[in-house]
Order: sequence, then C-alpha cells, then structure tokens
Amino acid sequence: MDQSVRNLLNKKMKLGGQELNVSDVLLLAAITVLAVWVRTAVRSFVAQDWTDYWSLWLEELRAGGFKALAGNFYDYAPPVMYLLYLITLLPINSMTAFKAFCCMLDFVGAGLIGNMVTDCTGSKKRGMLAYGVFLFLPTVILNAAVWSQCDIIYTLLILECVNCLMKNKKWAGMWFYGAAFAVKLQTLFIFPFLVILWVRRKVDLKHFVTIPIMYLVGIFPAWLAGRPFMELLGIYAFQGGKDRWSLSIKFPNIYQIIGNNFFLDEYVKAGMLLILGILMLVMCYMAYQKVRITKEFVILLVVFFGMLTTYFIPHMHERYLYLTDAFLLIYTLIRVRRFPLFVTASFLTVVGYGQYLTKQAPLVSYGALAFIQLALLVLISLDVYRYLHDPANVLEGGTLESDRIESERTEGRAGL
Repeated sequence: MDQSVRNLLNKKMKLGGQELNVSDVLLLAAITVLAVWVRTAVRSFVAQDWTDYWSLWLEELRAGGFKALAGNFYDYAPPVMYLLYLITLLPINSMTAFKAFCCMLDFVGAGLIGNMVTDCTGSKKRGMLAYGVFLFLPTVILNAAVWSQCDIIYTLLILECVNCLMKNKKWAGMWFYGAAFAVKLQTLFIFPFLVILWVRRKVDLKHFVTIPIMYLVGIFPAWLAGRPFMELLGIYAFQGGKDRWSLSIKFPNIYQIIGNNFFLDEYVKAGMLLILGILMLVMCYMAYQKVRITKEFVILLVVFFGMLTTYFIPHMHERYLYLTDAFLLIYTLIRVRRFPLFVTASFLTVVGYGQYLTKQAPLVSYGALAFIQLALLVLISLDVYRYLHDPANVLEGGTLESDRIESERTEGRAGL
C-alpha cells in the first residue's frame, strides 16, 4: 500500500508544457486553492478608487451602453473600458466580476512566471516556487482582490512579450508589447530594453510597427462609438496631466529626497530631461558592449530599466513597480543569491499600498525608503555592469551576434 502511494505520487504527467510528478501537481493545486481562498476573503473591500472612478465609469456605461464610450468621462485606455462595458452586461455585481477577472489573470501570470523561471534555470522546483511566491505577494493580492486595480493585464502581456522574444519569436513578442502599450502607458518604462535588443539585432525596425498598429486597434471601437479620433490619440497625454499636485504619489524615488511638493513645474521638466539624458548615455554605453544576449540578461534589462525610469520620472504612483517586481522575482530566482533584493523591493512597494488603502501614515518615512530603493537600483546596475564585462559573455572578435537568444542552460550561464 505504502509503495503504491509512492509510485502514484512519483508518476509523471504533463502540465502547462512541463513534465511534473503527481506530487508536484497536488502541491500546485493546494497553492492554487489557498490563493483563491485568500482572494475570496478580501473581495468585499471597497477601495476609494472604486468609489471615485471605476463605479462612476460603470454607471456611465450601464446607462449609455456602447455609445457611452464616445464620452470623455474616462482617462484609462479604451481597451480597459471595453472590459468594463462587458462587465455591465453580466447579471452579477460589477466589482465582484472585475476583481474575479483580474484575479484570474493573477494565476495565468503566476503560471507564466513559473514557466519562464523553469526555462531559464532548468529547475522545476524554482518554477513552482515562483508560481507560489507571485500568487502570495502582498502587492499582487492587494492590487486586484482589494484595490480593484488591473495592473496584471499589461504585466501579463509584457511577460508574454519577453517570453516570446527569449524564444526568438520576434513578431509575436512585439505584438504582445503593442497590446500592452494599448492598455497602459507605463509599458514605456521598459521600452529601452527593446532598443538594446534592436541594436543587438534581436529585433528589427519593422517589428516596432506593431506598437502603433495595436494602439490604433485599441482605440478603434471607441472611435466607432463616437469619441473624436484626435482625443483618443492624446488620451495618454491627458492621463499625464492629472497628477500635477505631487512629484511622487507614495512612491520611493528621488523626489521623496529632494522635495516632493516643491518646485513642481521646475522639477518635472528637469526630471524628464534628466532621465532622458541618463537613458541615452546608458543605451549608448550598452550598444558598444558586444556581449551575448542570454535569457538572464534580457530579464535583467527589464528589471534595470523598470527601476531606473521610475526612480527619476515625476508623478510616479505606488503601483508603478508592479511590472518590475514580477521580473525581479524571475531574476532573483535565476540568481538566488539576489533573492533578498526582491524581498526588499516588495516591502518598499507594499508600504505605499498600505498607506493608500488604510489612510494611515507609514512607520518609515518615504525619504528613507527612497534611499533604500536607490541602493537596490545601484545593486541591479552593478549586476548589469558585471554581466557586460564578464569575459564569458563577450563575443569573440567583438562582432554583433545574429543567433537567436540562447537559453542559460545552452550558454552554461544559468547557475548561481
């Protein structure tokens, strides 16, 4: 009997493209059930964003139907509004439906992250760990199940974008990036990593046409409903003009150090010019480094540019590291010695979430948190520098590499 049970638990089966033991599947099922349970327990919380924005948008859509999309009452990208419109057609509570949809994507994202970690490391155990950690991250739970936010949508699209690019599926990867941009402007935080891939001939200029195409596809139904085309083209500019009252909205970046509510106009202009200058210097420097573009390096680039841009761009919200944290989880499970960086970054992010949701002042000042975030950025920058100057990564003869992105196992670079 005992041996029969052991044999059953050790039996192999396919799940999500991975070959797992029955015991592994049972563990993943238990993690999934617990993660659903946690989200169900907090689903009734009504955040201020839901009261002030989402519920009002839903009322407009419920009253006016599809034609309501012609109005300028919303400042989110139209694809998100299409989701809200579909929710109004359901015979269930709108907040419950919206949270359920976004929470469902949490599980899809966790599965994709797990597969990416397994692909980069060759370790199924690390992939399973990634699945569980992402699902139980406080910020992931709070974002959708509590706050009624949908950052998982564009994050999932970017994850799929990077996953495809790592497999040399250039068109598929760029279509996913274009779809993500059509949903959320914050995808531009990591756009420089695509520039680096273009310089290294991993993508071509023709692939970038997917970005405007997907944006136009995204606004097309709203235009059919009657909203002016030029207004739809400028909806992201309208978004950017709403947060002029503060340089940083509960986000630990440089403005929490130099003064969050002073010299607003001056710091906004200076900050944008500063980050553009920094990005140009960094990208030029990287362009001259003839190194192998491995999966690990692609993940590291996304983390690096996600941290760098948000640290200097004004008007950052507490949620704007959601995407970066997802990739930081992948990176630190490839380089396990770096896992404390992920734990620290997650702590910094959840402080802003907590203050917004509870309306309580944080126990630690944002100025102190901003210095910690700067330390994380420096450590990630050093990882980039070490990679670029590791002789094992330098291409022979300093020529441009035209091979597809190779896995870390193939390159022998996936270890700790």
